[in-house]
Amino acid sequence: MVLARHDARLGDLDQLIRDVWVECCEHLSSFRIGGATYDSDAERFTNDMNVPLSHLIAPGSTFTYDYDFGSPTSLDLKVIGETSVAPRDGPLCLIARNDRPIIPCDLCGGEAELALNDFDEDFQHYYCRECLSSTEYDPDCVDLIANSPRNGVCGYAEDPETALHWYPPGWSADEIVPEEPGELLDEIPLDDETEVNAAMAAVIQDIGPDINEFVEAERAAYGEGIACMAGDTVMAFCTFMYIVYEVKIDAWDALSVQRCLVDELSQNPIFPEDWPENAVPILCRFLTHMEASGHLTNASELIAALKEAEPAFQKAATSPEKGQAIFKFILMKAEEAGVDTDDFDAFFNFAVRELVEMAGFDLDNEEVQKELSNLLEGRTPEALAGNIRAAMIFERCEDFCQRFPDNTILEHCRRIVRDLFDHPAAPLARGDAVLWSAAIVYAACQDEDLIRPGRGAPPLGQEISSFFGVERASIRNKVRAMRAFLPD
Repeated sequence: MVLARHDARLGDLDQLIRDVWVECCEHLSSFRIGGATYDSDAERFTNDMNVPLSHLIAPGSTFTYDYDFGSPTSLDLKVIGETSVAPRDGPLCLIARNDRPIIPCDLCGGEAELALNDFDEDFQHYYCRECLSSTEYDPDCVDLIANSPRNGVCGYAEDPETALHWYPPGWSADEIVPEEPGELLDEIPLDDETEVNAAMAAVIQDIGPDINEFVEAERAAYGEGIACMAGDTVMAFCTFMYIVYEVKIDAWDALSVQRCLVDELSQNPIFPEDWPENAVPILCRFLTHMEASGHLTNASELIAALKEAEPAFQKAATSPEKGQAIFKFILMKAEEAGVDTDDFDAFFNFAVRELVEMAGFDLDNEEVQKELSNLLEGRTPEALAGNIRAAMIFERCEDFCQRFPDNTILEHCRRIVRDLFDHPAAPLARGDAVLWSAAIVYAACQDEDLIRPGRGAPPLGQEISSFFGVERASIRNKVRAMRAFLPD
């Protein structure tokens, strides 16, 4: 419903209808009133829209509006009355409008919330959130169901900021369209587990017996430990190749196996200490086995590619950055669970359980419970403990560095943590983790000339001491000791 002032023109009404309901690509439009046509394009040899509404319509008048003559949207309009109330800030004001249309979900029949544009068929499908999550969709093709008669036509999407111009004072764009499509999509659970399970089932169906045969050969040649590692490594690698690169083993190529090794397999969240050095040899033997069984013909090419990428894989598998990324995720879950994240033992126990679950192990399985118990009783792989500890140390550095205008100090801290983590003496494994964080930040600030020697107690040094709750003398002593482990 639109309130019009006495001097409102037909062109004003055209603009309101465009801004609120129909505008998509600046198509032409026209009104038909009493047998006469008024076009938005004055060159169409018809009447233009620069004419007062009061000269054309009166209470009870009916007329029509068309937008886009190629894929037209037509509206029937009516003047319902006359009032002494007039818009305050312009010639027209929107004073009421329809509710958003209720459209059934294509799959379940419930109320749809999102429209999925199918540009190949020039058609829209409608889904509720749950049903959309079960489809393969491109987020860029998802829109809210528009409160418009042009919904689904010519890529129309609501523009609440533009429509707001015609609303009464006090309205906001968020009240017109409460959510963006991306906000709704963020709430749709990603069914990763279903995808992984489906991929694993496909791998098993394709080459499951061959994998079992290979694992048995590994057991006979290298023992139970390597056989278990081989089964996990091969299954994970094949699953990644199926999910990420969408190829079965007979279509593997050198580039994809290198990328899968470095980008995907290296991110295994929990592994035995000797896994990084054994993973590539296991995969090479697996490729030889699969070529012998007739599943591929380019094993030598793939083996060469894996060996070439092995150093990068080992670096990625054991890097502090990997631990930091995983740590941040686990830290968030620990805080949600009420775990005291300043208590390393409590957090470590929680983290190990999360890592075991992330690695795909069933925590209800008795064998998994036994191994987990061994981990928590002290027989923890040093690589795992080292990654978590380094990540915790860096996380505190990151918290402090939020006060700086750029990432210069943060990146310097990252380099120091990496150098300390890579040092053969493993200095980060010993001592107070908070003191390590304070010393790393202090050293980074010194190196960037923010803290200079011989100037007394600098304000930034005091700030570091206060933030970490550590005496400045202890920090300076730790910095001096730490520099012995850092490259010149």
